[in-house]
Amino acid sequence: MEIRDLNKLKSQFVTRQVGNELVLVPLSNNVSNMKELFTMNETGRFIWENLTEKMTVDKLAEKLMQEFEVDEETAIKDIKLFLEKVSQMKN
Repeated sequence: MEIRDLNKLKSQFVTRQVGNELVLVPLSNNVSNMKELFTMNETGRFIWENLTEKMTVDKLAEKLMQEFEVDEETAIKDIKLFLEKVSQMKN
């Protein structure tokens, strides 16, 4: 899944912060589907909140490296894994 596609997917969820995690509740016909909930840790929440239409993997990796003090390889790996997992959420 591309970042711009994921940004469009964001509108299909309601989010709530619970402790250090972000809880995503999918919307179905503008109604929350409480049978499915997804939680994101601090890294996932950071990625989710920084997704924009103009964001690229490289730009997001830079932000992730600054925020969490990780190397570029780790940041890119985490972003790709995140994109993979999120793409399965609405399938």
